[in-house]
Amino acid sequence: MAYYPDLSPYSYDADDREMLNVGWLSRDHPYATGVAPEGLVEALEELARRAENVQRGMHFCELCPDFPTARQNTSRGNIFIGSGEIYVPNGEGITYASPAMIVHYVADHSYLPPEDYCRSVLDKFS
Repeated sequence: MAYYPDLSPYSYDADDREMLNVGWLSRDHPYATGVAPEGLVEALEELARRAENVQRGMHFCELCPDFPTARQNTSRGNIFIGSGEIYVPNGEGITYASPAMIVHYVADHSYLPPEDYCRSVLDKFS
């Protein structure tokens, strides 16, 4: 999967919306860590159920310690997160674009997305 810094302009695929990247992680680049807001993982799981821009290939987590672990983490329960993107509008004309794998990054690697992203995800379910 491609690496993009958080809040950089989205360029993975063509889209008419103004979008910013969040959660396009790589083991070769540092990322913010911390305790996720309550309910964030569950909200991301729900969004991943309806992933968009699903590709034919599969992505494996680069942050996992080995390939068998990474392969195991392409699903979260019955939700496939090894392909596809999550789009989250922030209510101010910006849409955040994340790989569906962000669910795993937050839940298992302590990735902490930007505050406005977290708020925008949680607002979709409040």
